[in-house]
Amino acid sequence: MSEEKTTPKIEPTFDEDGNACYQLFSTPKEKNIVQQCVVYPDRVIPVIFIPGVMGSNLRMNDKKGKSIWRLDSKDELVLYWFGENGKTRRKKLDPKKTTVDDGGKIDDKKEPFLLKTRRERGWGTVGYESYGTFLDWLQNTLNDFENGHSNERTNLLKTALELEVGDTSVSKEEVDLTFGYLFPVFAMGYNWLQSNAVSADALNKYIDEKIQFYRLKGRQCEKVILITYSMGGLVARHYTQILGGENKVLGVIHGVMPALGAAATYRRMKAGTENAAGNVKGWGAAKVLGSDAETMTAVLSQAPGPLQLLPGREYGLGWLKIIDDKTIYALPNECPYSEIYLKQDQWWGLCEEQFINPGTSLNSVDLDKDWKKFAIILKDEVKPFIEGLSGKYHPQSWAFYSGDEAYRAYGDVCWRANTPRAEAWLNRNRQRDGLAGRALDKTEMSAKRSVSSPLSGSGWATGVYQTYELLPAEEAGDGTVPVRSGRIAENSLKARFQVSVEHEPAFQDLKAQQFTLRALVKIVQQIKNTLRFE
Repeated sequence: MSEEKTTPKIEPTFDEDGNACYQLFSTPKEKNIVQQCVVYPDRVIPVIFIPGVMGSNLRMNDKKGKSIWRLDSKDELVLYWFGENGKTRRKKLDPKKTTVDDGGKIDDKKEPFLLKTRRERGWGTVGYESYGTFLDWLQNTLNDFENGHSNERTNLLKTALELEVGDTSVSKEEVDLTFGYLFPVFAMGYNWLQSNAVSADALNKYIDEKIQFYRLKGRQCEKVILITYSMGGLVARHYTQILGGENKVLGVIHGVMPALGAAATYRRMKAGTENAAGNVKGWGAAKVLGSDAETMTAVLSQAPGPLQLLPGREYGLGWLKIIDDKTIYALPNECPYSEIYLKQDQWWGLCEEQFINPGTSLNSVDLDKDWKKFAIILKDEVKPFIEGLSGKYHPQSWAFYSGDEAYRAYGDVCWRANTPRAEAWLNRNRQRDGLAGRALDKTEMSAKRSVSSPLSGSGWATGVYQTYELLPAEEAGDGTVPVRSGRIAENSLKARFQVSVEHEPAFQDLKAQQFTLRALVKIVQQIKNTLRFE
């Protein structure tokens, strides 16, 4: 009997209805050539990536549609935003005048069996610099049908991760099940300046559209898997637990999510983006993102999304500290909103009214108007969103976070007083009250504040001059999210993994990627409980 010969595998093309078409060719019978047609699964589970704050590309929503926040490369962002003042930032980064820009850089690849190109799957809406390599890795891994025992999913059987909570060990049966599905990876950029509740509503529509698309193409598609980065986790939680989207989602994988908020948000409103002394990279990033109170407050005071990263009640009490020698005032005692965020007349309050609308009149009437607009955002959009999410997670939630001492983050935020020696000695028997102090210089916008603190008891002086300075971050974390917020309570999760990563490049870490892939395999097993599982 003559030996069989085979041609290279014949990949299908797809018509506009999603039907596979194969171009076969005739061969002489005596050559015994076998033509192999590649057949892809007709069951689809869309995987949707949701980025964090500042992680989506934005453009103006006018006719020109000029791109204003494009994360194709750090150099490009630096050239556009380096050193821009607060007035310009407030005008350009207005949540009402911006929308998502889908023209960002992508790593393109032919994947006709997914029926949508990578750009059509939203990859251009999110920052390539932060997420491009991860999205490419994830999609390539989930498309690996040909390598058999050498692909990454199968290799999960040979390795293990040491978890704090839960188990991500997988069986051959569990891995094999994933090869019966297509996993088109989508990225949903959103306007991170607007409320995350609005973005969650956009996610609701986005998911419905994707499921409907594949159904109309004749594919079985019921539910999606969500992978979130940082603030994107809040968007996903609001969608699944507040808007009723839980039944459309098989599971959620959270990466470095500030589950309880991030005290760094307060710090940035008061003094700009933090950067380590002597760190050129950090200095450059701060100049782009906003290096002082004015450049940050001008934007954040009108942007509900970033403000929804503030610590809520669940974060705990006493995280804002005013330290004067042995006296320590710790706030909040009960409510961070009334005691910190809505304090208009205290130097340590979250928002300083003179920085809200730079370049405009600083008379008391205009300042009060600006403050009231900010207060409405806090009361109507920020507080309800934060408190509404408290303790709420999808029942199939998986999460990784960083708890590394090398990447310290603000758990507590501390102002420490420096009192001139002469004044301290002259008033050594009188109690100083920095908490009730009065700001002496309304132009200060970095990590120091000049304060006149009242004195108790009798004496010739009614107050004492002090300089309060913000102390560096002290809690282990990822540089942005402290352990107390990243380490989600175990009763809310199927598994929790601690990995040593910085916040921004978290998904580029190999162990974080391995956890994500393992969690995805485990989540897919939930498909057995759906009506269409065969």
